[in-house]
Amino acid sequence: MYREFKKSLGQNFLVDNHFIQMIFERIHIDQNSELLEIGPGDGKLTQELIKLEIPLKLIELDQELIGILQKKFGENKHVEIIEGDILKIDFNTISNSNLILLGNLPYNISSQIILRLLESNSNFKYAVFLIQKELAERFIPQEKKSTKISLQAKFFADIEPLFNIPPTAFQPIPKVTSTLVKIVPHSNKYDFKKYEALKEILTVCFSKPRKQLVNPMKKLFSELPEFSFKLTSRAEDLALDDYFEILSKYEQ
Repeated sequence: MYREFKKSLGQNFLVDNHFIQMIFERIHIDQNSELLEIGPGDGKLTQELIKLEIPLKLIELDQELIGILQKKFGENKHVEIIEGDILKIDFNTISNSNLILLGNLPYNISSQIILRLLESNSNFKYAVFLIQKELAERFIPQEKKSTKISLQAKFFADIEPLFNIPPTAFQPIPKVTSTLVKIVPHSNKYDFKKYEALKEILTVCFSKPRKQLVNPMKKLFSELPEFSFKLTSRAEDLALDDYFEILSKYEQ
């Protein structure tokens, strides 16, 4: 491309039209839908999104790219270009139940963006994000092995992998494969007021995720109560409901 990529912003642009079209085909809208694209880059996916003719917000931090986006889409009545850092923007000021979030997220802050979105407890319809495959596997662990981040996310939403995209589809070419994931928030499945306390429990239990739980549990309880699971289990063996059981007894 004609511009330098900024490593500090984690810029790896998706340039393969085949995969851009595959992502576009995963977006399902109705007459009330609105779109928010995080980090649109030079607007290759945006070019497809404007065909939907629904409200579209673009959030971009790179001023040079904002200039490119203004030239391409500034006159489009459906498009609003916002200069800002997605890690500082209050999601609750821009989200609603009709909002669909999209983005090829910078590898270096993908987990922060997703957790910040979920932990804001903001209202949105669903999100479709392109992230590093390794991170996707942490959010969606295989063989029923939990991770701390997967349990944090599961408190708020269901996450599913859609398909992988090879490094050669990007410019500059990264060293890793990417995965497109879909995030669908729960509708009041869990009490949001319990989240911070649950996160503290997870932090203690996952301090040594492959060790038996009996030792971290001693940091939480002066006398260990009875649980429905064995304390010889590891943190990665427990499901979210098991951690709610720990929290419930911790609060007694």
